[in-house]
Amino acid sequence: MSPSPSDPTRSADPSPAAAPSVVLEDLEAVADLERFATRAKAMSDTGVRLQVTGTVLACWVSVIQPRGLGDQVPVVLGLRTVRLLEGRQDGLDSVYALSSVLERLARMTSTGSASLTLPPVTEHAPWTAVTPPRSGWAPVATVEDGELQSVARDGIRELGDALPQDPGASMVAQARAAVWGRLLGGVGPSGEGFLPAGAAFAAHGLGFLTPQGTTAVHTSGPWVRLSGPAGFVLCRRPMML
Repeated sequence: MSPSPSDPTRSADPSPAAAPSVVLEDLEAVADLERFATRAKAMSDTGVRLQVTGTVLACWVSVIQPRGLGDQVPVVLGLRTVRLLEGRQDGLDSVYALSSVLERLARMTSTGSASLTLPPVTEHAPWTAVTPPRSGWAPVATVEDGELQSVARDGIRELGDALPQDPGASMVAQARAAVWGRLLGGVGPSGEGFLPAGAAFAAHGLGFLTPQGTTAVHTSGPWVRLSGPAGFVLCRRPMML
């Protein structure tokens, strides 16, 4: 005889495990992260890396990355950090599609929820293999945000003028390297710069600059970091072959 539904010997159906999630500090943080992800997707739709350390969520995106051997563009990463209400996902380090994260953030905004359910599928992003140093940064300059915005806008205009309507991949790579790999901030007799123009492009495109603001510049080996109230840009100068 089959056991009745109330039979204590009957095995209970396992309930589905709740999808992992992180709880942002407030709805302002949700809106801020949605703006950041929207801008990042418009610049380079190559995924978002989410890292949780304690109650801090670090959101990494790649704005510029080499497209193959010999491509002399710098590696340019954007970083935005937000506070979490709890650290239950401490140690999380995964890459997700920007579209998936944006869908969830839009739903959070419409429902007034600060809980970000993580997408069920992760992605492989080659740019995550390039990791900036965590220490050893030395301050080198403070730059007016307006100056960085001018560099970014001039570079966008220069690229538009340099490329024909249907450029080949090689021509695009050469033009990108010439514009965004250009080093700025040269001082002294050598005149050698330390800040790739691509870093200004990322800071401008990700919304990290304000008309009256300033940005701190630090270096560590081949890396340059732009630090402002809205976020960080970390840039590795092109590796010469």
